[in-house]
Amino acid sequence: MAELNVTPWEVSGELNDESYNRLVKKFGVDLISDALLERINMIAKGKLHPFLKKKIFFAHRELNLILDDYEKGNPFYLYTGRGPSGKMHIGHLLPFTFTLWLQRTFNAHLLIQLTDDEKFLVKDTSKKEIAGFTNENVIDILSLGFDPKKTHVISDYQQAKTLYYYATDVAKHVTVSTIKAVFGMTDSDNIGKLFFPAMQIVPAFLLPAITGKKMRCLIPYAIDQDPYFRVARDVLPKLGYYKPSSIISKFLPALQGNSAKMSSSKAESAIFLDDSRETVRKKLMKYAYSGGRDTAEEQRKHGANPDIDFSFLEYSFLEEDQKKVDEIYRKYKSGDILSGEMKAIAADKISDFLEGIRERRERIKENLNDYMFDERKLNF
Repeated sequence: MAELNVTPWEVSGELNDESYNRLVKKFGVDLISDALLERINMIAKGKLHPFLKKKIFFAHRELNLILDDYEKGNPFYLYTGRGPSGKMHIGHLLPFTFTLWLQRTFNAHLLIQLTDDEKFLVKDTSKKEIAGFTNENVIDILSLGFDPKKTHVISDYQQAKTLYYYATDVAKHVTVSTIKAVFGMTDSDNIGKLFFPAMQIVPAFLLPAITGKKMRCLIPYAIDQDPYFRVARDVLPKLGYYKPSSIISKFLPALQGNSAKMSSSKAESAIFLDDSRETVRKKLMKYAYSGGRDTAEEQRKHGANPDIDFSFLEYSFLEEDQKKVDEIYRKYKSGDILSGEMKAIAADKISDFLEGIRERRERIKENLNDYMFDERKLNF
């Protein structure tokens, strides 16, 4: 078994329940309890997101304080982001569907940070290439349907003046030894990479810094990004702000199953947003990890295991009608649906989702400025 290595820039090794439990202990986060889940469910009026039901988002830091504020009528805001290093696949986009659910459920403002500077510092990619990825990625993300009045997109390069002003406050309170210890950096890393965490921490307090109103920030992210926000939780109280709260996800699986994550560099591991209906179907049929049996006869007799089946999981993430999900689950588990049929059902659902994204992209292109960060839009 390959040794697990999880950093903000690299994830390798087998991903399973045991490895996630090790990460929870290593990073010092809390698992989302059944009581906390029920509390969220009550606020969501019984319409809990599939990622919470299936414990894809499984851990947190002080999520209870966010819920306390919400129930008292005190506003909080959301912050998430994307490192634009290439074209997006469905594994990149699905966590944003969860953030969209959070925005709609809690009627919250949202900051989306595009860390184009980081990708230049850590990747062998030109600024011109990164600018192209940044523009395309943000259009893909916004095509999910975020509220333009409450969504504020930040490009680090474009909003560098604002971000740098506050990043120096962070940088003044973080030592080089802390960055080395938390992120595993060495003397051979460039100084831009050492400074970048200060830039990524800024959105965790940017809205209260600008508006002068005390409010908490909730950050949805995959567990590999946790080092940034451990540092943020240490620094922000020194600057007079609340510690940011987090809701933390596992990695969405690659087509081949939970032992790896989708990767832009491995075309066979991922479904890209520009994949045609035919390509999606071929990838699922050829590569998708199945919870089914070796033969149709065994499948009909013993049924499948939907809980480890890539096609069923993707279908369940995208299908909003829970009754349909439950029915497919029952039929697949009982053997009424075969693996090939499950893959075909998932292929249609995924393709419908991608076609909706592609259709909405054109409208987003025409109105992109409505979403860009502008202090005049920060009305609370």
